[in-house]
Amino acid sequence: MLVTAGVVDAAAVREALIWARDRRKSLPEALLALGHADEPTVYRALSKVEGLPFVDLSKGNIASAVLELVPDDMAVEQRIVPVIEKGGALIVAVDDPAKRIVADQLQFQLGRDVRCALTTPSALSAALSNYYGDSDAALAVSADAVEAAVAAGADSDDAPVIRLVARMFADAMKLRASDIHLEPAQDGLRVRYRIDGVLREVAKHPPHLAAPLTSRLKVMGSMDIAEKRKPQDGRIEVDLGGTQLDVRCSILPSNHGETIVMRLLDRNANLLSLADLGFDGEDQKWFDKLISRPNGIVLVTGPTGSGKTTSLYAALKALNRPDVKIITAEDPVEYHISGINQVQVNKKVGLTFARILRAMLRAAPNVILVGEIRDLETAEVAVQAALTGHLVFSTLHTNDAPSAITRLIDMGVQPFLASAAVQGVMAQRLVRRLCPECKKPYEPDAEELRSLGLEPSAHTGATFYRPGGCATCEGIGYKGRIGLFELLELAPALREMIFEGQPLEELVRSAESSGKLRTLLADGARKIMAGTTSVSEVLRVTRAAGALEVAGASS
Repeated sequence: MLVTAGVVDAAAVREALIWARDRRKSLPEALLALGHADEPTVYRALSKVEGLPFVDLSKGNIASAVLELVPDDMAVEQRIVPVIEKGGALIVAVDDPAKRIVADQLQFQLGRDVRCALTTPSALSAALSNYYGDSDAALAVSADAVEAAVAAGADSDDAPVIRLVARMFADAMKLRASDIHLEPAQDGLRVRYRIDGVLREVAKHPPHLAAPLTSRLKVMGSMDIAEKRKPQDGRIEVDLGGTQLDVRCSILPSNHGETIVMRLLDRNANLLSLADLGFDGEDQKWFDKLISRPNGIVLVTGPTGSGKTTSLYAALKALNRPDVKIITAEDPVEYHISGINQVQVNKKVGLTFARILRAMLRAAPNVILVGEIRDLETAEVAVQAALTGHLVFSTLHTNDAPSAITRLIDMGVQPFLASAAVQGVMAQRLVRRLCPECKKPYEPDAEELRSLGLEPSAHTGATFYRPGGCATCEGIGYKGRIGLFELLELAPALREMIFEGQPLEELVRSAESSGKLRTLLADGARKIMAGTTSVSEVLRVTRAAGALEVAGASS
């Protein structure tokens, strides 16, 4: 629309899009920051695109009766200004079309029709200052009041900071965030959401809000609000209109205050099936065959946040039948599954993985899940269970599948026991899916193909895809995630090499030559050629040689 009107040219728009994507900003913010257009022109065009009326708050005065319809603290906190009553509806000015959700909340609170009109950010700030006084000062008063109330044990749902926390959780769920990061700095409190495995800054609050926000979260997580020098952990249960959100909260003291990381888990979300995880046909047959065995250990490895627990739950879901008894030991229990006996680790009373595992064996299960093998005691009991007729699932923190065997041996498990007990290992990572609406085809160069382990001459003319950017994916080029899997099956020859104490390099070489090891990079190459993800994504998680150069060339 701006190009058609002659305000900017196509080159300026391209420059602004690149600037916006690199900094996780919107196109209007980019155009203004680069000086390509003025604020009223950009926001008038944006109002037409979004189908919202435009209002110029610099002209005229707003009636006091209209201003009184919205509580002062809510107007300041949400950055909205009531403008006029028209046709039985209250019109409120906002500077972001996404704030239409605020109108829905206000409509519920006031019991009347509320509609939005768009204005410029500078005009909105001036109006807030004019009609409500200094916005930062108003928030500071509210923040101090909430912190005092929290310290006294009070809990008012009307307090602005309490509503801010509730909205933070609601926005995170709406954006599909897996965790929330609150990071205090000298110039303010930065809020970041991890979406599809990548952190994105979504807000920056004034410095004075850090203390009351932290106090509120400590109260919700049953932590000590007076302790600010030591790390603390807590759990918060949040009800978002019927959606039960389980939050694991970790607080760490830093040089500018307490930094908070909250991992979000939607208890109402459906468990994924093995097919949903991203298994190709042959890989799923391999995994189905592996989990159908009557005994042995099946290990899933990978770094934190790589989807290990999701894969294990998918396996349990496939095995959950009336004739199969399944018991799990978890820290924490993330999903409650009907028909499965789930036990929560509780170190305070000595209920560790190893102790639960020993007790499990007396309960005659067919299938056992141990959340993680962390020490020799747990590893030895898991091996004992596998060798006495139980199918055992567990996780390890290793970079690839073959390293899981050597990790067990390093813990102290005897090589002959490890080789006999372990049936297979699956290493995994998560990569972002290309947005199907805007992914762009291109022909890769020879260097990109070699970085994926592909021979350029065999793939001449192959069509690969890279990220674009559209409204569906919010200009990122990716939406959702899919798994990459490395599969290792322990054949008799490999078991013999483990028993003999052969080095890891020899194990990998033997497994690859015999076809018993399919690597992460090979699975990534298959998903790239299928148009599911991009070269830069696969190289980002596999850390292949030359990844940085190729990623830079293809992004």
